[in-house]
Formats: sequence, structure tokens, C-alpha cells
Amino acid sequence: MFHTYLTNAVNVHASEIQLRSRDDGPDHLVAMVRGDAVLMAELDDAQTNDLLSQAFAACDGADQFTPGAARMMRMTGERKGLPTGVTQVLMQFMAAGGGRRLVGRIAYEGDLCCGTCGG
Repeated sequence: MFHTYLTNAVNVHASEIQLRSRDDGPDHLVAMVRGDAVLMAELDDAQTNDLLSQAFAACDGADQFTPGAARMMRMTGERKGLPTGVTQVLMQFMAAGGGRRLVGRIAYEGDLCCGTCGG
């Protein structure tokens, strides 16, 4: 499920994919495209947990996923191939209780690196 959503986000050249937590309904998975949030899916609690677990498992050096724990990870294709044209995705798993549960910053071939991520 996560890899399909990531591929869909890449197809519209999104800069980020975000999982936004909502108290009044299902969580929203959005792709950030030129500053606009494009809704990709509405997810119930079980779907949200599956998506987070799959996203974590695709990250380099992933160990045991702990729901609600904050982690910074990197996805370079070490565990699962990246969509064509993507060099890496910087994954930020947020602590429970915030407005976002996941932010994945997508880096494309030909992007200029600012060096802050160590990439």
C-alpha cells in the first residue's frame, strides 16, 4: 500500500507525502504538489497503522516499528526499489498526539542538495 501511494505521489512530482492525523474522522494521506495538499486517501486506524508499518519496513536499516514513536529514517532503495527518478525519501515518523504522523520528503534525480540531511 505505501509503495503504491509513494509512486502515485511521484507521478504528480510531489515534494512530500504526509499522513495527517484527524480527530473528527479518518486520517488523510496527502501529496504536497507545488505547495498544495492533494488528498490521496482517507485511512481508518487499521489502514493508518498498516501504512506506517509498511513505510517503516521500507526504510534503510529499519528494525522494529513502534507505533507513536518519533524516528528519522531514510529510504534509498536498499530494502525496496524506489520509483523511477527518485534518489531517496527522508522519512520522519512523528510522535503520537500531533497533527501529522508521517512526512516523507522526496528527492528526485537532478535535485540540488543543500547538505543538511547528510545526503
